[in-house]
Amino acid sequence: MNPQQSSSPTPSRSDSAVRGLWTVFARSVRDNAIAEVTVQILRFGGLIVLARCLTPGDFGLFRILLVAAALAMLVNESGIPDALVQRQLLTSDHTCTAWFLSCALATASSAALFFAAPAIASIMKMPRLDTALRLLCAPIFLEGTAVTANALLRRGFRFGVLAVADVAAEAGFLAVALGVLWEGHPRLSLIAGLSARFTFHAGTIWIAHPFFPDRLPRMDAARDLARFSSAVAGSRLIYTLSSNADFLLVGRLLGSAALGYYSMAWDLLRFIPDRLYRVAGRVTLPAFCRLQDDTLHLQKAYRNFFGYLCRIVVPVVGCAAIAAPELIGFLYGSKWIPVATPLRLLAPGLILMGLRCGIGSVYYAKDRPSFDIYLHSARLVLIVIVVASAAQFGLNAVSIGMSAVEGTVSIAGQWMACALLGLGIVDLVQDSVPGVTLALLCALSTIPGKLIPAALTMNRASALALIAVPAALVFIWREAGNATDIVRKAFAPIATQTDFSEERA
Repeated sequence: MNPQQSSSPTPSRSDSAVRGLWTVFARSVRDNAIAEVTVQILRFGGLIVLARCLTPGDFGLFRILLVAAALAMLVNESGIPDALVQRQLLTSDHTCTAWFLSCALATASSAALFFAAPAIASIMKMPRLDTALRLLCAPIFLEGTAVTANALLRRGFRFGVLAVADVAAEAGFLAVALGVLWEGHPRLSLIAGLSARFTFHAGTIWIAHPFFPDRLPRMDAARDLARFSSAVAGSRLIYTLSSNADFLLVGRLLGSAALGYYSMAWDLLRFIPDRLYRVAGRVTLPAFCRLQDDTLHLQKAYRNFFGYLCRIVVPVVGCAAIAAPELIGFLYGSKWIPVATPLRLLAPGLILMGLRCGIGSVYYAKDRPSFDIYLHSARLVLIVIVVASAAQFGLNAVSIGMSAVEGTVSIAGQWMACALLGLGIVDLVQDSVPGVTLALLCALSTIPGKLIPAALTMNRASALALIAVPAALVFIWREAGNATDIVRKAFAPIATQTDFSEERA
């Protein structure tokens, strides 16, 4: 089915069924939101302590570990969980076959990482990477054994269990990292914490939803999953490479300290968009897949989701860029102030990047995972060219180039999603107007907070409050009605219980 065909009107499901779906969607978002608030309280408190005790070089090495772990987890999954979520009819043969496949892949990825660790450390010119990577092998294998259970929880909209796993993982990371730091081993703290994060996450899923196959894998079930999962695996591989290529290049060309500054700027800007993905974005995949044959409802769902993103991402990221020196100095100390400039330079592109967090769910719902391959292949090529060329002029030049790359890729990705849904880019521009208007109002409210502290030489905490409080009040004033509606839906009673897993024997 091509984009033109998919955009034609299709029979609409009953309004009651759609209302039931969005009630479950809202409850899943509620569970994710509660978990994210808890996770970020733990993470931010721990990060403030760790950032003051560790060096930018330690965080640069930590970023490389995250890249390696992401690639290993990519092999573990190989698109299998997305295929389980996307299928309209799922049988026990599919789930049992998926379990055997994911465990075999987890064994292979862990072994490959263990034996490749010395070579990776040599290539990156970071000797400490050797031991650090090997410490991650067992936790990554454990995560691989929980892949199928994780997918079944997502398919059944049981995000409450996943929320508990996320909180347990972050609590484990913080407890272990701070414990190792307290014992006088600062260079091992982030490494040990990351290993604990994977272990606690997988262990919680196993305890809450143990899944053991009751039959041997079947070739026909593997073939059913293979077409979609192979395309997803390819797109995820390209996505992971393109999402981390700039970090690898900055670390290789500019050193671990520059990578630490760049990573901090990126993470601060991506904080809100990433939280939105964790809270709502990952729920869009099972929700949009339920509407894959109902284009009219899917159009409406995507436009509503995009509008919500605009009203949060644009004002919050914009104000973070305005308040960058005060925010960074207050949270992490004076040694991190150089992060402010790359953060501001990255902001325009990362705003557009944050607005595209729903397009992948559209591609998958419309059985076009290959669109992700096209999009992120172009992104990878652009990143390599831009970062390799700009690195000779320093970190600020790299930040400008990356902002341009993310903006270009985001516009192209939205255009492809619109083609599948029968929408025009103009439709999304119209949906973005409330968010842009809110961002301008919030930005104007920060002006006194930028001028008064400079005239009165106030401390960073007071200066940040003068900037953030007026912007927050404007945001609350404009969005109170939408927030109330979301909360009402999230806590509304469900008239009938529906089994959304739809698994068959």
